[in-house]
Amino acid sequence: MSAAKVLYVISRAPYSNASGQEALDAILIGTSFELDVSVLFIADGVFQLKQAQQPSDNGLKQFTKTYKALEDFGVEKLYLHDLSMVARGLSESELICATTTLDSLAVSALIADQAKVFTF
Repeated sequence: MSAAKVLYVISRAPYSNASGQEALDAILIGTSFELDVSVLFIADGVFQLKQAQQPSDNGLKQFTKTYKALEDFGVEKLYLHDLSMVARGLSESELICATTTLDSLAVSALIADQAKVFTF
């Protein structure tokens, strides 16, 4: 029996609130249940992967570097919405880890292929 497919959609910028850290915690919990975990960065969520970020004085810890370690936890499917990245002026060279870039049609197909989708 194959593992259930679970997609974590991250749509908010890091350090604006706790949702980025909560998403990362949920992803790591999903891996502990041996789920087939994928992560999609869309809208302002693409900023989660931008290099050289520092949290402001809002009390949140620096957590975005942890995305580089997800592969060590079995999360190898990191996706980035191409139009979200372009609209925010980011390039792949500015990202902290490798991702697969998807167009809007592929994003829709990815979402439709999941057993569960969690949005942060």
